[in-house]
Amino acid sequence: MEQKKRKRRKKRTKKRSAISKVGLFFLILLLVLLLLGITVSAGWLWMNYSGQSRLSQKQEAVPELMQQAESEAESEMMLEAGSIRYHGKVYTYKKDILTFLFLGIDKNGEVKASSNLFKGGQADALFLAVLDPGEKKISVIGINRDTMASMNVYDKNGRYSGRQTAQIALSHAYGDGLEESCENSLDAVSNLFYGLPIHGYCALNMSVVSKLNDAVGGVDVVIPESANGLEKGWTTGAEVHLEGDAAYQFIHYRDTAQEQSAEARLERQKQYLKKFILQAKKAMKQDMTLPLQLYTQITPYMVTDVTADEAVYLAGQALSYNFGDDDFYFMTGTVKMGEKFEEFYPDETALYELVLDVFYEEAAD
Repeated sequence: MEQKKRKRRKKRTKKRSAISKVGLFFLILLLVLLLLGITVSAGWLWMNYSGQSRLSQKQEAVPELMQQAESEAESEMMLEAGSIRYHGKVYTYKKDILTFLFLGIDKNGEVKASSNLFKGGQADALFLAVLDPGEKKISVIGINRDTMASMNVYDKNGRYSGRQTAQIALSHAYGDGLEESCENSLDAVSNLFYGLPIHGYCALNMSVVSKLNDAVGGVDVVIPESANGLEKGWTTGAEVHLEGDAAYQFIHYRDTAQEQSAEARLERQKQYLKKFILQAKKAMKQDMTLPLQLYTQITPYMVTDVTADEAVYLAGQALSYNFGDDDFYFMTGTVKMGEKFEEFYPDETALYELVLDVFYEEAAD
C-alpha cells in the first residue's frame, strides 16, 4: 500500500515538474519576444487600457450650469445634479465626455521656466477638444485669444492678488510658463464656460507645429486673404501643401495693425486644425505607434498633464470618431477697442446655448 502511494507521489511530482518546465519555457519565450520588440501591439494595447483607466478617474463631478429659468415657478422646481431647465426643456450633462484644453504659446524652442512671473508666455491659440463616446464624434471649440474673461492675477513676487477681467490669452502669462501658467489658463477657460470640467491640458510652444505637421506628412490648406503673399505662391484661394516652417507661419502670423486680426488668425487655425486631424488619422491608420512617437518627440516643447498612455488611448478613440465642419464651433460676440488692445466680448446667450449643444443632451420625457 505504501509502495503504491510513493508511485502516485512520484507521478504527481513528474507532472508538476513538466508543467513547471512548460511554464518556464513560455516565460522565457515571452521575454525574448519583448526584447525583440515583437509584442509592440500588445504593449500598445496595455497602454491603451492603462490610459482609459487613468482618464476614467479624472472625470469630475458634473457642473452646476447656471439656470436660465423662464419664470420663478420654473426656477423653484428641483432638478437632479447635472440637469438644467432652459426654455421649458430639461438638459442633462453628458457624464462620459472628455474635455481637453489646448494652448499654443507665443514662444519658440524648448519649454523653459520663466523667471518673470508676468512673462509666462501668452496663449495665442486656445481650443477645447471634446470627445463624445455616446455620439462617436469630436467637437472643437475655438476661443478668441482676446476674449475678456475673469482670471487669477499675481503681483511681481508671485503672491495672489485676486481676480481680474482681461484678455484670456494673458491668463497663461501669469505664472512660471509651466504647470502654474497652464492651471491658470484652465481655470479661466473653465470659469468662462460656466464651471465646465476640463480633464486635461496641453500647452505647446508654437514653433513645434512644424515638427507635428511634417510628422503626419504635411497638411493641405487653402490660402485665405489674411495670408495672401506671406510666402511664395500664397495667393488668395490657392491650395498649398504646408511643410516645415510654412505651417508655423500659416497659424501664427497676425497683423496687429489690422482690425480683428485675432479673428482672422483663428479662422486660419480652424482650417489648419481640421485638416491636420484628418491627415493625422490617415497617418495613424498606417502606423498605430505614431501617437507615442509624436508624444515623445514634442515633449521638450510641451507642458501637459496628459500622460503618454492617456495620449495613446485618446488617439485610438479619435480614429473611430467623426469630425466634420459642423463639429467645429466659434464663439460669437462683439469686438471693441480697449485702451491699447482689442477686446472680444462673447454673446452670453449664444455661449450658453453652445455649452448646451456640445456638453448636454435633452432629457427623455
